[in-house]
Amino acid sequence: MAAAWSLANAGWGPLTVVERGSELGGLAGTFHREEHFYPLAYHHILKRDATLLRFLDLVGALPRVRWRKIRMLFRVDGRLYDLGHPRDFLRFPMSLADKLRFARLMARTFAKTDWSDWSDRAADELVDRWGGPGVREAIFEPLARLKFERPSAELSAAWLGARLHFREGSSPLGFIPGANWTKVLCDGLTERLRAAGIELRTESTVAALTDDGSRLVGVELKNGERLGADRFVSTLPTEVYRSLAPRDRTDELDRIRYTAIVSLVCATRQRISPDFYWMNLASPRCSACGLFRLESLNPTIGGPDESSFNFVTHVPSRHDAFFRRDDEELIAGYKNDFRSIFGVELQPAWTHLARLPMYSPVFLRGYRNPPVRSRSWPNVFFAGNYRTFPSIASTGTALQSGLDAAAAALAAEV
Repeated sequence: MAAAWSLANAGWGPLTVVERGSELGGLAGTFHREEHFYPLAYHHILKRDATLLRFLDLVGALPRVRWRKIRMLFRVDGRLYDLGHPRDFLRFPMSLADKLRFARLMARTFAKTDWSDWSDRAADELVDRWGGPGVREAIFEPLARLKFERPSAELSAAWLGARLHFREGSSPLGFIPGANWTKVLCDGLTERLRAAGIELRTESTVAALTDDGSRLVGVELKNGERLGADRFVSTLPTEVYRSLAPRDRTDELDRIRYTAIVSLVCATRQRISPDFYWMNLASPRCSACGLFRLESLNPTIGGPDESSFNFVTHVPSRHDAFFRRDDEELIAGYKNDFRSIFGVELQPAWTHLARLPMYSPVFLRGYRNPPVRSRSWPNVFFAGNYRTFPSIASTGTALQSGLDAAAAALAAEV
């Protein structure tokens, strides 16, 4: 959407957007339940996400954004800790010296904006140097395994540093009262694309890409229709693109792998304490890696007196056995997590289970952004969160990757 908007704004056309789903938005998509819209998986607005704020302003939604300080909890050995609260921070199972080192790590990462000098180094080296091994073992090794099921020694220091710089858990997060903000954003952008004369082809699956040996010349849809164009912007996950374009020799795409995510959103009228927005579940006995209480950020997201919970599990890939479990088994596991955490049975009014097979690139040590332009076909340009390293993968960085691809297409002679 960002690429199409940017190209149309530069006077290019005709333009066509091809989308497999029934509406535009991808991972920022929503579902509808009882007159309310909910995210497929948790989403929040970051104050430092300048591109996202720019697009919210474009669709007229920025004045509606409200900011709220949230509680992020860590569950370790059956106990909950709010590291943003001095009392909980002091009783967290880590030595006083390591707590001081942790504070130093957070201060140094917050002050640093350019992480290019850490691109070839591992996350464990960053934490050990600025925080210490005790900090890494107590906090960052569990988080690395929750996110990627890998030790921090395999992950990029630049990615971790950039994520800590954004202070996602300690800075106020944004929402739009009376709405799900990703729905507002995607609907607003869709309206603007239509107003610009862009053809939007939803429920259209790309089946093949055709080339003449030197350029991409067409897209074949599953229904047999063929679309030709002078320039193409691919926002497909790299694994999907490579399966459709085996003749493209942009080899950097081959090194990228994606995690998958299982996300259960449910509503209940049970009164549950403590209040929190984000809970990291560091126990290997839990089915979920994280639990989000959506109304703690946006009190208007559901019905009156209703709590909306989002259970999230990151898995190494869509081929993982957990990802292929049947719905009943997954829901039973999340209910067990709920009982273990809160001591009561979850009584959902409804549940919505989503499997997102290619959710986030794995930002390994030495990760490099692929080129914005194909090395084989000069009229093909790439956009996606696999090109926004080392920034955190977000709706805003996805939008920025589209702007970057559009800028490259505008500048290219093909």
